[in-house]
Amino acid sequence: MEAAEALGRGNLSTFYEAIREAARARSRTFWIVAGLTVLAATLRFATLGAQAYHHDEIVTASRVLRDGFWHAMEAVGFSESAPPLYYALAWVWTQLTGTGEVGLRSVSALAGVATVPVAYLLGAELRGRRAGIVAAALVAVNPMLLWYSQEARSYALLVLLTAAAALYFVRALHDVPVERGPYGPLSTGTSTRRRDTTLWGVFSALALATHYFAIFPIALEAAWLLWRRRREAFAGLWIVLLAGLALGPLAIHQMSLGHAEWIGDRSLGHRVWEAGVTFVVGETGDIVSRPETVLPAVVPLLAVLAGLLLLALRADRGERRAGGLMLALVAVTVAGPLALALVAPGKDYVLARNLLPALVPLLVAVAIGATARHARRSGMVVASVLVAYSLGFCVWVSLSPAWQRPDWDTVAARLGEPKAPRAIVLWTLGAASLRYYLSTGSFQAQSSEGFAWSVHEVDFVSDGPVPPVPAGSLGPRFHQVGYEQVGRLYVRRYALPGPALAHLRLARVREADLNFRSNGVLLDGIGPG
Repeated sequence: MEAAEALGRGNLSTFYEAIREAARARSRTFWIVAGLTVLAATLRFATLGAQAYHHDEIVTASRVLRDGFWHAMEAVGFSESAPPLYYALAWVWTQLTGTGEVGLRSVSALAGVATVPVAYLLGAELRGRRAGIVAAALVAVNPMLLWYSQEARSYALLVLLTAAAALYFVRALHDVPVERGPYGPLSTGTSTRRRDTTLWGVFSALALATHYFAIFPIALEAAWLLWRRRREAFAGLWIVLLAGLALGPLAIHQMSLGHAEWIGDRSLGHRVWEAGVTFVVGETGDIVSRPETVLPAVVPLLAVLAGLLLLALRADRGERRAGGLMLALVAVTVAGPLALALVAPGKDYVLARNLLPALVPLLVAVAIGATARHARRSGMVVASVLVAYSLGFCVWVSLSPAWQRPDWDTVAARLGEPKAPRAIVLWTLGAASLRYYLSTGSFQAQSSEGFAWSVHEVDFVSDGPVPPVPAGSLGPRFHQVGYEQVGRLYVRRYALPGPALAHLRLARVREADLNFRSNGVLLDGIGPG
Protein backbone atom coordinates (compact mmCIF):
# COMPACT_ATOMS: atom_id res chain seq x y z
CA MET A 1 0.00 0.00 0.00
CA GLU A 2 2.84 2.41 0.90
CA ALA A 3 4.58 1.64 -2.40
CA ALA A 4 1.39 2.34 -4.33
CA GLU A 5 0.87 5.63 -2.51
CA ALA A 6 4.47 6.65 -3.23
CA LEU A 7 4.06 5.87 -6.92
CA GLY A 8 0.80 7.82 -6.97
CA ARG A 9 2.63 10.86 -5.63
CA GLY A 10 5.03 10.60 -8.56
CA ASN A 11 8.17 10.27 -6.41
CA LEU A 12 10.13 7.38 -7.96
CA SER A 13 12.85 7.34 -5.29
CA THR A 14 10.20 7.17 -2.58
CA PHE A 15 8.55 4.30 -4.46
CA TYR A 16 11.81 2.31 -4.62
CA GLU A 17 12.42 2.97 -0.93
CA ALA A 18 8.94 1.67 -0.12
CA ILE A 19 9.66 -1.48 -2.14
CA ARG A 20 12.91 -2.01 -0.22
CA GLU A 21 11.08 -1.54 3.06
CA ALA A 22 8.46 -4.10 2.03
CA ALA A 23 11.21 -6.55 1.08
CA ARG A 24 13.02 -6.05 4.39
CA ALA A 25 9.76 -6.63 6.23
CA ARG A 26 9.57 -10.13 4.78
CA SER A 27 11.53 -12.87 6.49
CA ARG A 28 14.46 -14.69 4.98
CA THR A 29 12.32 -17.82 4.86
CA PHE A 30 9.68 -16.05 2.80
CA TRP A 31 12.21 -15.13 0.12
CA ILE A 32 13.71 -18.62 0.07
CA VAL A 33 10.28 -20.19 -0.48
CA ALA A 34 9.43 -17.51 -3.03
CA GLY A 35 12.67 -18.30 -4.88
CA LEU A 36 11.90 -22.02 -4.87
CA THR A 37 8.43 -21.26 -6.21
CA VAL A 38 9.94 -19.17 -9.02
CA LEU A 39 12.36 -22.02 -9.77
CA ALA A 40 9.42 -24.44 -9.97
CA ALA A 41 7.57 -22.06 -12.29
CA THR A 42 10.63 -21.69 -14.52
CA LEU A 43 11.10 -25.45 -14.85
CA ARG A 44 7.43 -26.00 -15.62
CA PHE A 45 6.65 -23.09 -17.94
CA ALA A 46 9.94 -22.74 -19.85
CA THR A 47 9.33 -25.89 -21.93
CA LEU A 48 5.57 -26.23 -21.48
CA GLY A 49 4.81 -26.23 -25.21
CA ALA A 50 8.01 -27.89 -26.40
CA GLN A 51 6.59 -31.43 -26.46
CA ALA A 52 3.69 -32.76 -28.49
CA TYR A 53 0.58 -34.11 -26.82
CA HIS A 54 0.84 -37.69 -25.64
CA HIS A 55 -1.93 -40.30 -26.06
CA ASP A 56 -3.90 -39.49 -22.88
CA GLU A 57 -3.59 -35.74 -23.44
CA ILE A 58 -5.23 -36.17 -26.84
CA VAL A 59 -8.28 -37.59 -25.06
CA THR A 60 -8.44 -34.41 -22.96
CA ALA A 61 -7.90 -31.99 -25.84
CA SER A 62 -9.89 -33.59 -28.63
CA ARG A 63 -12.51 -35.78 -27.01
CA VAL A 64 -13.44 -34.12 -23.70
CA LEU A 65 -12.85 -30.42 -24.41
CA ARG A 66 -13.83 -30.23 -28.07
CA ASP A 67 -17.29 -28.73 -27.51
CA GLY A 68 -19.44 -27.07 -24.84
CA PHE A 69 -19.23 -27.50 -21.08
CA TRP A 70 -22.00 -30.07 -20.78
CA HIS A 71 -20.52 -32.09 -23.61
CA ALA A 72 -17.25 -32.14 -21.67
CA MET A 73 -18.99 -33.38 -18.54
CA GLU A 74 -20.80 -36.06 -20.54
CA ALA A 75 -17.55 -37.10 -22.23
CA VAL A 76 -15.94 -37.63 -18.83
CA GLY A 77 -18.61 -40.23 -18.13
CA PHE A 78 -18.07 -42.32 -21.27
CA SER A 79 -14.38 -41.77 -22.14
CA GLU A 80 -12.59 -41.31 -18.80
CA SER A 81 -12.03 -43.26 -15.60
CA ALA A 82 -11.62 -40.16 -13.42
CA PRO A 83 -14.01 -37.64 -11.78
CA PRO A 84 -14.89 -34.35 -13.53
CA LEU A 85 -13.28 -31.54 -11.50
CA TYR A 86 -10.08 -31.21 -13.53
CA TYR A 87 -11.99 -31.27 -16.81
CA ALA A 88 -14.44 -28.64 -15.59
CA LEU A 89 -11.56 -26.34 -14.61
CA ALA A 90 -9.72 -27.09 -17.86
CA TRP A 91 -12.81 -26.31 -19.94
CA VAL A 92 -13.25 -22.92 -18.25
CA TRP A 93 -9.53 -22.15 -18.51
CA THR A 94 -9.25 -23.07 -22.18
CA GLN A 95 -12.07 -20.71 -23.12
CA LEU A 96 -9.39 -18.06 -22.50
CA THR A 97 -6.21 -19.89 -23.53
CA GLY A 98 -7.34 -22.36 -26.19
CA THR A 99 -6.52 -26.07 -26.26
CA GLY A 100 -2.98 -25.71 -27.56
CA GLU A 101 -0.18 -27.32 -25.58
CA VAL A 102 0.70 -24.22 -23.52
CA GLY A 103 -2.87 -23.15 -22.91
CA LEU A 104 -4.21 -26.51 -21.77
CA ARG A 105 -1.12 -27.68 -19.90
CA SER A 106 -0.88 -24.42 -17.96
CA VAL A 107 -3.66 -25.67 -15.65
CA SER A 108 -1.36 -28.47 -14.50
CA ALA A 109 1.69 -26.20 -14.45
CA LEU A 110 -0.02 -23.73 -12.13
CA ALA A 111 -1.11 -26.57 -9.85
CA GLY A 112 2.45 -27.88 -9.80
CA VAL A 113 3.86 -24.47 -8.89
CA ALA A 114 1.28 -23.99 -6.13
CA THR A 115 2.29 -27.32 -4.57
CA VAL A 116 5.70 -25.87 -3.61
CA PRO A 117 4.48 -23.40 -0.92
CA VAL A 118 1.96 -26.00 0.28
CA ALA A 119 4.84 -28.46 0.79
CA TYR A 120 6.71 -25.77 2.75
CA LEU A 121 3.70 -25.16 5.00
CA LEU A 122 3.26 -28.89 5.56
CA GLY A 123 6.91 -29.42 6.49
CA ALA A 124 6.97 -26.30 8.66
CA GLU A 125 3.77 -27.31 10.44
CA LEU A 126 5.31 -30.67 11.31
CA ARG A 127 8.90 -29.75 12.23
CA GLY A 128 9.66 -26.11 11.59
CA ARG A 129 10.97 -23.85 8.86
CA ARG A 130 14.09 -25.84 7.93
CA ALA A 131 12.06 -28.95 7.24
CA GLY A 132 9.57 -26.85 5.29
CA ILE A 133 12.26 -25.29 3.11
CA VAL A 134 13.84 -28.64 2.26
CA ALA A 135 10.39 -30.12 1.50
CA ALA A 136 9.61 -27.19 -0.81
CA ALA A 137 12.96 -27.61 -2.58
CA LEU A 138 12.40 -31.34 -3.11
CA VAL A 139 8.93 -30.74 -4.52
CA ALA A 140 10.13 -27.90 -6.77
CA VAL A 141 12.71 -30.07 -8.56
CA ASN A 142 11.18 -33.55 -8.39
CA PRO A 143 11.20 -34.92 -11.98
CA MET A 144 7.94 -36.85 -11.56
CA LEU A 145 6.09 -33.77 -10.34
CA LEU A 146 7.63 -31.74 -13.17
CA TRP A 147 6.48 -34.31 -15.75
CA TYR A 148 2.86 -34.23 -14.62
CA SER A 149 2.93 -30.46 -14.24
CA GLN A 150 3.43 -30.49 -18.02
CA GLU A 151 0.70 -33.05 -18.72
CA ALA A 152 -2.83 -32.10 -19.75
CA ARG A 153 -4.32 -34.49 -17.23
CA SER A 154 -5.57 -34.32 -13.65
CA TYR A 155 -2.50 -35.59 -11.78
CA ALA A 156 -0.84 -32.28 -10.85
CA LEU A 157 -4.14 -30.99 -9.48
CA LEU A 158 -4.53 -34.25 -7.53
CA VAL A 159 -1.11 -33.77 -5.93
CA LEU A 160 -1.88 -30.17 -4.97
CA LEU A 161 -5.26 -30.96 -3.41
CA THR A 162 -4.10 -34.05 -1.48
CA ALA A 163 -1.11 -32.06 -0.17
CA ALA A 164 -3.43 -29.24 0.95
CA ALA A 165 -5.72 -31.80 2.61
CA ALA A 166 -2.71 -33.29 4.42
CA LEU A 167 -1.71 -29.80 5.60
CA TYR A 168 -5.08 -29.11 7.22
CA PHE A 169 -5.23 -32.66 8.55
CA VAL A 170 -1.97 -32.01 10.42
CA ARG A 171 -3.21 -28.64 11.65
CA ALA A 172 -6.46 -30.16 12.86
CA LEU A 173 -4.48 -32.70 14.89
CA HIS A 174 -2.39 -30.07 16.66
CA ASP A 175 -3.47 -28.58 19.95
CA VAL A 176 -3.88 -24.84 19.36
CA PRO A 177 -3.36 -22.47 22.31
CA VAL A 178 -6.00 -19.86 23.07
CA GLU A 179 -5.19 -16.51 21.47
CA ARG A 180 -6.02 -13.64 23.85
CA GLY A 181 -6.53 -9.95 23.21
CA PRO A 182 -6.93 -7.00 25.63
CA TYR A 183 -10.67 -7.70 25.98
CA GLY A 184 -10.61 -11.48 26.26
CA PRO A 185 -10.06 -14.51 24.00
CA LEU A 186 -9.72 -13.75 20.28
CA SER A 187 -10.04 -17.39 19.31
CA THR A 188 -10.17 -20.75 21.01
CA GLY A 189 -8.38 -23.95 20.21
CA THR A 190 -11.72 -25.58 19.44
CA SER A 191 -12.78 -22.95 16.92
CA THR A 192 -9.38 -23.05 15.20
CA ARG A 193 -9.47 -26.83 14.99
CA ARG A 194 -13.00 -26.70 13.60
CA ARG A 195 -11.85 -24.31 10.89
CA ASP A 196 -8.88 -26.55 10.03
CA THR A 197 -11.07 -29.65 10.01
CA THR A 198 -13.57 -27.93 7.72
CA LEU A 199 -10.80 -26.92 5.32
CA TRP A 200 -9.48 -30.48 5.42
CA GLY A 201 -12.94 -31.62 4.37
CA VAL A 202 -13.10 -29.07 1.55
CA PHE A 203 -9.71 -29.99 0.07
CA SER A 204 -10.36 -33.70 0.55
CA ALA A 205 -13.67 -33.44 -1.31
CA LEU A 206 -11.99 -31.51 -4.13
CA ALA A 207 -9.24 -34.15 -4.30
CA LEU A 208 -11.86 -36.90 -4.55
CA ALA A 209 -13.57 -34.96 -7.34
CA THR A 210 -10.21 -34.93 -9.16
CA HIS A 211 -9.10 -38.56 -8.85
CA TYR A 212 -10.63 -41.57 -7.11
CA PHE A 213 -7.28 -42.69 -5.66
CA ALA A 214 -7.41 -39.72 -3.29
CA ILE A 215 -9.72 -41.92 -1.22
CA PHE A 216 -6.80 -43.85 0.28
CA PRO A 217 -4.95 -41.05 2.14
CA ILE A 218 -8.27 -39.33 2.88
CA ALA A 219 -9.63 -42.49 4.53
CA LEU A 220 -6.64 -42.66 6.87
CA GLU A 221 -6.89 -38.95 7.68
CA ALA A 222 -10.61 -39.28 8.41
CA ALA A 223 -10.08 -42.25 10.73
CA TRP A 224 -7.24 -40.45 12.51
CA LEU A 225 -9.31 -37.32 13.01
CA LEU A 226 -12.24 -39.34 14.34
CA TRP A 227 -9.92 -41.06 16.81
CA ARG A 228 -8.23 -37.87 17.99
CA ARG A 229 -10.97 -35.25 17.66
CA ARG A 230 -14.17 -37.28 18.02
CA ARG A 231 -17.18 -35.10 17.27
CA GLU A 232 -15.03 -32.20 16.02
CA ALA A 233 -14.03 -34.36 13.04
CA PHE A 234 -17.56 -34.19 11.64
CA ALA A 235 -16.98 -30.51 10.73
CA GLY A 236 -15.03 -31.82 7.72
CA LEU A 237 -16.14 -35.40 7.49
CA TRP A 238 -19.65 -34.59 6.31
CA ILE A 239 -18.20 -32.71 3.33
CA VAL A 240 -16.12 -35.73 2.32
CA LEU A 241 -19.06 -38.11 2.75
CA LEU A 242 -21.29 -35.86 0.64
CA ALA A 243 -18.66 -35.75 -2.13
CA GLY A 244 -18.30 -39.52 -2.01
CA LEU A 245 -22.05 -40.06 -2.33
CA ALA A 246 -22.25 -37.63 -5.25
CA LEU A 247 -19.35 -39.29 -7.10
CA GLY A 248 -20.34 -42.88 -6.38
CA PRO A 249 -22.74 -43.43 -9.33
CA LEU A 250 -20.25 -41.93 -11.79
CA ALA A 251 -17.43 -44.10 -10.44
CA ILE A 252 -19.54 -47.26 -10.78
CA HIS A 253 -20.55 -46.33 -14.34
CA GLN A 254 -16.98 -45.59 -15.43
CA MET A 255 -15.71 -48.81 -13.85
CA SER A 256 -18.28 -50.80 -15.83
CA LEU A 257 -16.81 -49.46 -19.09
CA GLY A 258 -13.41 -51.03 -18.38
CA HIS A 259 -11.27 -48.10 -19.56
CA ALA A 260 -8.55 -48.90 -16.99
CA GLU A 261 -8.45 -52.68 -17.38
CA TRP A 262 -5.32 -52.45 -19.55
CA ILE A 263 -3.31 -51.62 -16.41
CA GLY A 264 -3.44 -55.25 -15.27
CA ASP A 265 -1.86 -56.50 -18.51
CA ARG A 266 1.59 -56.09 -16.96
CA SER A 267 2.75 -57.83 -13.79
CA LEU A 268 1.91 -56.16 -10.49
CA GLY A 269 5.45 -56.52 -9.18
CA HIS A 270 6.86 -54.79 -12.24
CA ARG A 271 4.47 -51.87 -11.85
CA VAL A 272 5.36 -51.44 -8.16
CA TRP A 273 9.07 -51.43 -9.02
CA GLU A 274 8.38 -48.99 -11.85
CA ALA A 275 6.55 -46.65 -9.44
CA GLY A 276 9.60 -46.50 -7.17
CA VAL A 277 11.82 -45.54 -10.09
CA THR A 278 9.47 -42.98 -11.61
CA PHE A 279 8.90 -41.27 -8.25
CA VAL A 280 12.51 -40.04 -8.35
CA VAL A 281 13.22 -39.63 -12.10
CA GLY A 282 9.80 -39.21 -13.70
CA GLU A 283 8.31 -41.02 -16.69
CA THR A 284 11.40 -42.24 -18.51
CA GLY A 285 10.24 -45.71 -19.55
CA ASP A 286 7.20 -47.18 -21.23
CA ILE A 287 5.11 -44.01 -21.35
CA VAL A 288 7.66 -42.42 -23.71
CA SER A 289 8.34 -45.77 -25.42
CA ARG A 290 11.85 -46.19 -24.01
CA PRO A 291 13.44 -49.32 -22.57
CA GLU A 292 13.11 -49.07 -18.83
CA THR A 293 16.38 -48.52 -16.97
CA VAL A 294 17.03 -48.10 -13.28
CA LEU A 295 20.45 -46.47 -13.65
CA PRO A 296 19.30 -42.79 -13.56
CA ALA A 297 17.29 -43.58 -10.41
CA VAL A 298 20.16 -45.05 -8.36
CA VAL A 299 21.46 -41.79 -6.88
CA PRO A 300 18.08 -40.27 -5.92
CA LEU A 301 16.79 -43.60 -4.57
CA LEU A 302 19.87 -43.90 -2.36
CA ALA A 303 19.42 -40.29 -1.21
CA VAL A 304 15.76 -40.91 -0.34
CA LEU A 305 16.74 -44.06 1.56
CA ALA A 306 19.46 -42.11 3.41
CA GLY A 307 16.94 -39.44 4.42
CA LEU A 308 14.57 -42.10 5.77
CA LEU A 309 17.43 -43.78 7.65
CA LEU A 310 18.31 -40.45 9.26
CA LEU A 311 14.67 -40.13 10.28
CA ALA A 312 14.76 -43.58 11.86
CA LEU A 313 18.21 -43.43 13.49
CA ARG A 314 19.12 -39.78 14.16
CA ALA A 315 15.81 -38.03 14.73
CA ASP A 316 14.33 -37.35 18.14
CA ARG A 317 10.93 -38.62 19.21
CA GLY A 318 9.00 -35.62 17.92
CA GLU A 319 10.75 -35.73 14.55
CA ARG A 320 10.11 -39.47 14.20
CA ARG A 321 6.43 -38.97 15.02
CA ALA A 322 6.12 -36.21 12.43
CA GLY A 323 7.92 -38.22 9.77
CA GLY A 324 5.99 -41.34 10.74
CA LEU A 325 2.72 -39.52 10.18
CA MET A 326 3.77 -38.71 6.61
CA LEU A 327 5.03 -42.25 6.02
CA ALA A 328 1.69 -43.59 7.25
CA LEU A 329 0.00 -41.60 4.48
CA VAL A 330 2.52 -42.99 1.99
CA ALA A 331 1.95 -46.55 3.18
CA VAL A 332 -1.84 -46.37 2.96
CA THR A 333 -1.77 -44.63 -0.44
CA VAL A 334 0.36 -47.45 -1.85
CA ALA A 335 -0.92 -50.42 0.19
CA GLY A 336 -4.60 -49.65 -0.41
CA PRO A 337 -4.51 -50.11 -4.21
CA LEU A 338 -2.14 -53.07 -3.79
CA ALA A 339 -4.55 -54.83 -1.45
CA LEU A 340 -7.43 -54.13 -3.83
CA ALA A 341 -5.45 -55.59 -6.74
CA LEU A 342 -4.61 -58.76 -4.78
CA VAL A 343 -8.09 -59.31 -3.39
CA ALA A 344 -9.96 -58.41 -6.59
CA PRO A 345 -7.72 -58.93 -9.66
CA GLY A 346 -10.29 -57.26 -11.89
CA LYS A 347 -9.79 -54.06 -9.87
CA ASP A 348 -6.04 -53.80 -10.39
CA TYR A 349 -5.31 -50.11 -11.00
CA VAL A 350 -1.80 -49.93 -9.49
CA LEU A 351 0.17 -47.50 -11.65
CA ALA A 352 2.83 -44.97 -10.74
CA ARG A 353 0.75 -41.92 -11.62
CA ASN A 354 -2.24 -43.23 -9.68
CA LEU A 355 -0.02 -43.39 -6.58
CA LEU A 356 1.07 -39.74 -6.86
CA PRO A 357 -0.77 -38.66 -3.64
CA ALA A 358 2.03 -40.51 -1.80
CA LEU A 359 4.85 -38.45 -3.32
CA VAL A 360 4.59 -35.15 -1.40
CA PRO A 361 4.24 -36.89 2.01
CA LEU A 362 7.25 -39.05 1.10
CA LEU A 363 9.35 -35.98 0.24
CA VAL A 364 8.23 -34.25 3.43
CA ALA A 365 9.30 -37.30 5.47
CA VAL A 366 12.71 -37.23 3.74
CA ALA A 367 12.97 -33.50 4.49
CA ILE A 368 12.24 -34.12 8.19
CA GLY A 369 14.96 -36.79 8.28
CA ALA A 370 17.44 -34.54 6.48
CA THR A 371 16.82 -31.67 8.92
CA ALA A 372 16.77 -33.81 12.08
CA ARG A 373 18.42 -32.12 15.06
CA HIS A 374 21.14 -34.76 15.42
CA ALA A 375 21.84 -35.12 11.70
CA ARG A 376 22.72 -31.58 10.69
CA ARG A 377 25.84 -32.28 8.59
CA SER A 378 24.83 -35.64 7.13
CA GLY A 379 21.29 -34.38 6.60
CA MET A 380 22.59 -31.35 4.72
CA VAL A 381 24.61 -33.62 2.43
CA VAL A 382 21.61 -35.87 1.74
CA ALA A 383 19.30 -32.94 0.99
CA SER A 384 21.89 -31.18 -1.19
CA VAL A 385 22.61 -34.31 -3.24
CA LEU A 386 18.92 -35.06 -3.80
CA VAL A 387 18.02 -31.48 -4.74
CA ALA A 388 21.06 -30.97 -6.99
CA TYR A 389 20.64 -34.31 -8.77
CA SER A 390 16.90 -33.83 -9.28
CA LEU A 391 17.40 -30.32 -10.63
CA GLY A 392 20.12 -31.47 -13.02
CA PHE A 393 17.99 -34.38 -14.20
CA CYS A 394 15.01 -32.08 -14.80
CA VAL A 395 17.15 -29.77 -16.94
CA TRP A 396 18.63 -32.72 -18.82
CA VAL A 397 15.23 -34.20 -19.64
CA SER A 398 13.93 -30.76 -20.68
CA LEU A 399 16.79 -30.46 -23.18
CA SER A 400 16.93 -34.08 -24.39
CA PRO A 401 14.29 -35.21 -26.93
CA ALA A 402 15.18 -38.85 -26.26
CA TRP A 403 13.64 -38.55 -22.76
CA GLN A 404 10.57 -36.59 -23.83
CA ARG A 405 7.21 -37.34 -25.40
CA PRO A 406 7.63 -38.28 -29.09
CA ASP A 407 7.48 -35.35 -31.51
CA TRP A 408 4.25 -36.26 -33.31
CA ASP A 409 3.41 -32.72 -34.39
CA THR A 410 6.62 -32.46 -36.43
CA VAL A 411 6.06 -35.91 -37.89
CA ALA A 412 2.60 -34.79 -39.02
CA ALA A 413 4.09 -31.67 -40.60
CA ARG A 414 6.65 -33.75 -42.52
CA LEU A 415 4.03 -36.24 -43.73
CA GLY A 416 1.68 -33.48 -44.81
CA GLU A 417 -1.65 -33.93 -46.59
CA PRO A 418 -2.16 -37.28 -48.33
CA LYS A 419 -1.82 -37.02 -52.11
CA ALA A 420 -3.14 -40.58 -52.49
CA PRO A 421 -4.43 -43.31 -50.17
CA ARG A 422 -1.74 -44.16 -47.65
CA ALA A 423 -1.04 -46.22 -44.52
CA ILE A 424 1.13 -45.04 -41.63
CA VAL A 425 2.66 -47.70 -39.37
CA LEU A 426 3.72 -46.40 -35.95
CA TRP A 427 3.59 -46.92 -32.18
CA THR A 428 0.11 -47.93 -31.07
CA LEU A 429 0.00 -45.21 -28.38
CA GLY A 430 1.22 -42.63 -30.89
CA ALA A 431 -1.67 -43.15 -33.31
CA ALA A 432 -4.08 -40.82 -31.51
CA SER A 433 -1.44 -38.08 -31.30
CA LEU A 434 -0.54 -38.30 -34.99
CA ARG A 435 -4.23 -38.28 -35.97
CA TYR A 436 -4.72 -35.13 -33.90
CA TYR A 437 -1.85 -33.28 -35.55
CA LEU A 438 -2.58 -34.53 -39.10
CA SER A 439 -6.21 -33.31 -39.03
CA THR A 440 -6.83 -35.20 -42.28
CA GLY A 441 -9.55 -37.57 -41.17
CA SER A 442 -7.18 -40.52 -40.70
CA PHE A 443 -8.38 -43.52 -38.72
CA GLN A 444 -6.86 -46.57 -37.13
CA ALA A 445 -7.14 -49.88 -39.01
CA GLN A 446 -8.30 -52.92 -37.07
CA SER A 447 -7.46 -56.42 -38.31
CA SER A 448 -10.71 -57.70 -36.83
CA GLU A 449 -12.75 -55.55 -39.24
CA GLY A 450 -11.80 -57.80 -42.16
CA PHE A 451 -11.64 -55.04 -44.80
CA ALA A 452 -9.26 -55.22 -47.75
CA TRP A 453 -7.54 -51.83 -47.97
CA SER A 454 -5.81 -50.47 -51.09
CA VAL A 455 -3.04 -47.89 -50.74
CA HIS A 456 -0.52 -46.02 -52.85
CA GLU A 457 1.93 -45.24 -50.05
CA VAL A 458 3.06 -46.89 -46.79
CA ASP A 459 5.02 -44.83 -44.24
CA PHE A 460 6.85 -46.26 -41.21
CA VAL A 461 7.64 -44.18 -38.11
CA SER A 462 10.30 -45.77 -35.90
CA ASP A 463 11.91 -44.90 -32.57
CA GLY A 464 15.49 -44.45 -33.71
CA PRO A 465 17.03 -45.88 -36.89
CA VAL A 466 15.88 -49.35 -37.94
CA PRO A 467 16.64 -51.56 -40.99
CA PRO A 468 14.49 -51.17 -44.14
CA VAL A 469 11.19 -53.01 -44.15
CA PRO A 470 11.44 -56.43 -45.89
CA ALA A 471 9.99 -56.38 -49.39
CA GLY A 472 7.70 -59.24 -48.51
CA SER A 473 5.86 -57.07 -46.01
CA LEU A 474 4.86 -54.53 -48.66
CA GLY A 475 4.71 -56.18 -52.06
CA PRO A 476 7.08 -56.20 -55.05
CA ARG A 477 6.24 -52.81 -56.59
CA PHE A 478 6.76 -50.63 -53.49
CA HIS A 479 10.04 -48.74 -53.39
CA GLN A 480 11.55 -46.33 -50.85
CA VAL A 481 10.92 -42.67 -51.66
CA GLY A 482 12.06 -40.96 -48.49
CA TYR A 483 13.91 -41.40 -45.18
CA GLU A 484 14.42 -38.64 -42.60
CA GLN A 485 14.98 -38.06 -38.92
CA VAL A 486 12.44 -36.12 -36.85
CA GLY A 487 13.96 -35.69 -33.40
CA ARG A 488 14.22 -39.19 -31.91
CA LEU A 489 11.82 -40.54 -34.54
CA TYR A 490 12.63 -41.67 -38.09
CA VAL A 491 10.21 -41.66 -41.02
CA ARG A 492 10.73 -44.12 -43.90
CA ARG A 493 8.32 -43.79 -46.85
CA TYR A 494 7.46 -46.32 -49.55
CA ALA A 495 5.27 -45.70 -52.62
CA LEU A 496 4.11 -47.32 -55.83
CA PRO A 497 5.06 -45.93 -59.26
CA GLY A 498 2.51 -43.65 -60.87
CA PRO A 499 -1.04 -43.55 -59.50
CA ALA A 500 -1.22 -47.30 -58.86
CA LEU A 501 -2.84 -48.84 -55.78
CA ALA A 502 -2.03 -52.17 -54.13
CA HIS A 503 -3.53 -54.31 -51.42
CA LEU A 504 -2.21 -53.41 -47.94
CA ARG A 505 -0.71 -56.39 -46.16
CA LEU A 506 -2.02 -55.22 -42.82
CA ALA A 507 -0.82 -58.04 -40.59
CA ARG A 508 2.69 -57.98 -42.09
CA VAL A 509 3.29 -54.24 -41.90
CA ARG A 510 2.02 -54.24 -38.31
CA GLU A 511 4.86 -56.67 -37.45
CA ALA A 512 7.58 -54.30 -38.73
CA ASP A 513 10.52 -53.70 -36.37
CA LEU A 514 10.06 -50.06 -35.30
CA ASN A 515 11.53 -50.28 -31.75
CA PHE A 516 8.09 -49.90 -30.18
CA ARG A 517 6.34 -52.31 -27.84
CA SER A 518 3.44 -52.63 -30.28
CA ASN A 519 2.52 -51.13 -33.66
CA GLY A 520 -0.68 -49.64 -35.00
CA VAL A 521 -1.71 -48.64 -38.52
CA LEU A 522 -3.36 -45.36 -39.53
CA LEU A 523 -5.20 -45.09 -42.84
CA ASP A 524 -5.42 -41.72 -44.55
CA GLY A 525 -7.40 -40.70 -47.63
CA ILE A 526 -8.67 -44.21 -48.08
CA GLY A 527 -11.79 -46.39 -48.14
CA PRO A 528 -12.48 -50.12 -48.28
CA GLY A 529 -11.41 -51.69 -51.53
